[in-house]
Amino acid sequence: SMFRSVVAVSSRVATGARALSTSAVSKAAPTNAEVEEVFKDRTPQRRHAYSLNRVELLGGVAATPKRLVAKNGNDYLLFNVITNHSTRTASGEFFDQTDMHTVTVFGRQVDDVEAKVDKGSRVLVHGRLRTFGGQLKEDGSRAPRQTSIQAESVQVMAKRGGDNNNRKNSEYDF
Repeated sequence: SMFRSVVAVSSRVATGARALSTSAVSKAAPTNAEVEEVFKDRTPQRRHAYSLNRVELLGGVAATPKRLVAKNGNDYLLFNVITNHSTRTASGEFFDQTDMHTVTVFGRQVDDVEAKVDKGSRVLVHGRLRTFGGQLKEDGSRAPRQTSIQAESVQVMAKRGGDNNNRKNSEYDF
């Protein structure tokens, strides 16, 4: 219980050794002042509400992934995934809305993804949103904020059949 912890911490502070026996435990609860005194040097713990930052994309790779080097010297991959969403207008007509999402791959996945993913590959990306930019420039304006997906996993669902440069063979092999 809380009192047992307070006794152990108090005895350790007073003697420099931790108490080994807990047989003489009092049923009395410590006062708030006693607890505050014991834990006064501890940094306060921030309380966070539960949050979730999760992205799943299933789409086609727009171009061959580009390998880059970060400021820390580690390699990373950058590529775009295209997704489509069919929407109905007020007049009842359908049209496709196309979005392009920037995906960044770090760590041990870089070599694997680079070897398996190419332009036209259909991929399933699991990751989280990362937003950067928006810093104040010297002239007082702000740089645009950019959002990308930091991939935790990239799975190739299908590759474009045949020669990637041949538009006739743009169907996916399943």
